[in-house]
Parts: sequence; structure tokens; C-alpha cells
Amino acid sequence: MSMTLVNAKTYVARVIGGAADPNVQALAAEAIQRAYLEWETNKFWRFLQKDTTLTTAVTGVTATQSVAVVNAPTTGAFDFVNVGQTVTISAGTATLAADTTVSSYTRGSDGVITSITLSNSFGGTTNVNATLTFSANIPILQGTQEYNLPADFSAPFSARLLTTPRTLTWRDQRYWDRMIVNQATQGTPAEYTTYNPYSDLTQNYGTTHLKFDVIPSSADTLILRYYRKFNTTATTLDIPDAYLYHFLDTARRFILETKLAQDDPAAYMASVKESEQVIRADDEEPTDDADADTTMKSQYEMGSNNRPLWTNGDFDPFRY
Repeated sequence: MSMTLVNAKTYVARVIGGAADPNVQALAAEAIQRAYLEWETNKFWRFLQKDTTLTTAVTGVTATQSVAVVNAPTTGAFDFVNVGQTVTISAGTATLAADTTVSSYTRGSDGVITSITLSNSFGGTTNVNATLTFSANIPILQGTQEYNLPADFSAPFSARLLTTPRTLTWRDQRYWDRMIVNQATQGTPAEYTTYNPYSDLTQNYGTTHLKFDVIPSSADTLILRYYRKFNTTATTLDIPDAYLYHFLDTARRFILETKLAQDDPAAYMASVKESEQVIRADDEEPTDDADADTTMKSQYEMGSNNRPLWTNGDFDPFRY
């Protein structure tokens, strides 16, 4: 029952009688994009869960003979790459030695990875349309505290070390700033956070990084389970069949609100205010990791400091 984007625009446009109108079709396309954004900010959807156990391929790469440096074929194409990942190349004129890994990467001033350096140079002859495939999971290196996340990462679900088996707990950076005096110590990570050191408005796609509470003292492998972003540019809607028409009706609501903005601006502004509340809540909840909220808090932090700890008989400390 999956629906193509073309048919989805027609369905959405039909609610205001504009299925054959190119201008209304354009409004429908905008409404579908807005529906994706609303669904992504309203809930952590189980159907978007995935993990890092699959390899990742990058196409359109120029593999230059006798050169180990590879430029990103498109902006952000290598933003998920981590040092230590193994790399293979598809069949073609260029070759790579077995067990080739990523040795380093270079970022631009906005944080985007512009190139990577491999542990071996390409053999064979130059291939201007190669496909590089990067190994699954995230290799953890001794002395490296920060790592790149998958390109489609939206929010964390859980994380686990495999070599030294341990399930990690998500924390906000602020918690570490309050509790850990020396954040340059080495050890076995027990907690992690996700953040973007370059901020969303200065870096391509607002790419998020992963950071441990301590600097790893030994090599390991991290498996990350996470919520991916919606694929908003797919030719078929990125929505399960069970939710398809609920999603489309959300898009219809947006196209009706666009019409409402002309007919009843006051009512439209009220709906905008409600949307602002949703965005504020989403910004405060980067994860639904259940362990993230199990830290011990004071009564003041819990908002329960507005009453006495005990009373003596009928004495009422608040009667005045």
C-alpha cells in the first residue's frame, strides 16, 4: 500500500480541490515536508529505529592511483566516517589492499569532513566513479573521546561496548560538567552524550557527534541503536502502511492551515503558537533513553522544596 510522492501530493491537494492545479501541488509538497518535520519532533517513532551493524557505501568516489587521500564526492558524504573503520572498494579499475582502514580525516571550517586518508594507497588505475564500503559499528580508539555518528542519525536509543561488554547510559554534557572535575582522565566509558560542537546553523545538516564521559583507555567496538531521520526525498513516502493515511491527513491539515492563514489569520496564529510549544519540548528531549532520567536529584531540582520535610502536630508553617 506504500504510496509514491507524486500520488501523495495529489491526495493532499485534493482536500482543497486542487489535485490538477500545479500551484496547489506545490503547496501539497510543502505540506508533506512539514508533516515529516512535525512527526519527527512529536515522537520517537519505533519504526525509525535502526543500528550500526550494517556497512555503509559511498558512491561516486574518485579513487586515484597511488594516492591514499580521498575527497568527499558530495558535501557531507564522509561525515559518518571514523578512524579505524575498514574500507573496501567495488569492482573497477582501482584496487585496495585487504584490511585497509581509515587513518585520519580532515574537516572544513564548518565541521564537514572534506577528505579522508586511508592506511593504503589505491592500486590499479584511477577510477572516477568508485564505491567505497565502510565497515559496520564504530571502532573505539584508545585516547579518542569523540566519534562521528551515522549520516541519518536523529536521536539515540541505546549504546553498548562489545569488546569490554558494557551497556552505556546517555547523559547530558551538563551533568558531567557538574559531577566530573577532571574530564581528561582515561578509563572504560560508562556514559555517552550526543552533541554538535559546530551548532546546527554553521555545519552541514547539523551533524551530531558522540562523546564519552571518559577518554577510552583501550580499543573497543561500539554498537549504537538509534532513531534515524525520515527520508524526506524518497520517491515513495517513508511511512509504514499502518500510518500512511494518518500521515497524509497531517499534511492535509497543513495545507488547510495555509488556506486558513488567508481566511482567518487569528486562528492560524493560534495554531502557530501550539506548534512552537511542540518545538520547545523537542529541543529539551534529545533522547528517550530510559536510563537518562534515573540520576539522583535534590528536592529543589525535583520541584518539591515547597513543603516542609515534617510537621509537628497541627502546626501549619504556611498559615500566613
